[in-house]
Amino acid sequence: MTLRIILPLLAATLFSCAGDVPEPMQQGAAHAIERVVEEVAVSGTVPTTLADLSITGMSCEMMCGGSIKKALAALPGVNSTEINFIEGDESDHAVVNYDATKVSDDQLISAIQNLYDGQYKVVAVKITKQVAAAGASAAEAPKTEEKGVSVVDPAAMVVPGILALLSHVLRL
Repeated sequence: MTLRIILPLLAATLFSCAGDVPEPMQQGAAHAIERVVEEVAVSGTVPTTLADLSITGMSCEMMCGGSIKKALAALPGVNSTEINFIEGDESDHAVVNYDATKVSDDQLISAIQNLYDGQYKVVAVKITKQVAAAGASAAEAPKTEEKGVSVVDPAAMVVPGILALLSHVLRL
C-alpha cells in the first residue's frame, strides 16, 4: 500500500521540472534578446531599477521559480525578485528590483540562462529606470506616512532538495 503512494510521488518529484532542455547560452547571446528601456521620473522616493524578464522553459512555480529567485538573490545589488508564473502561457516573468550600479541586466540574464544547463531562456527584457524628477531630490521630498509591507527576502528562502522531500514523505 505504501509503495503505491510513494512511487507516484517519487516520479512526480523527479520529473516536476523536467522538460525540453534548450541549447546552452552561447557567448554574447544575451545581446540578441529583445530589450526595451524606459525612464520614469519619480519624486519623493529613492530611484530604483526594475527588470521584467520574459522566461521560457519554466514548468512549475515552486521549483523552477524558486531556483531562479535563488540565483538572482545571489547577485550583488538585487533587492527583490517576484516570479509571475501563468500555467499554459508561452513565457513566464521574473520582475527584479535591483541597483543598476552594482549589477547589470546582462548579469541577471546570464544568471537565469546558466541554470540547469540552459533550461531557462530569457526572450525579452523590459527595463524601467526610475530617475529623480527635475528640481526635486529624495531629501527635499515631503515625508509621508508609509504603511508596513511584508516582504520575503529571496536570499533567506530555503527550497528543500529532493532528498529532503523524500525523507519527509517516507516519515509519514
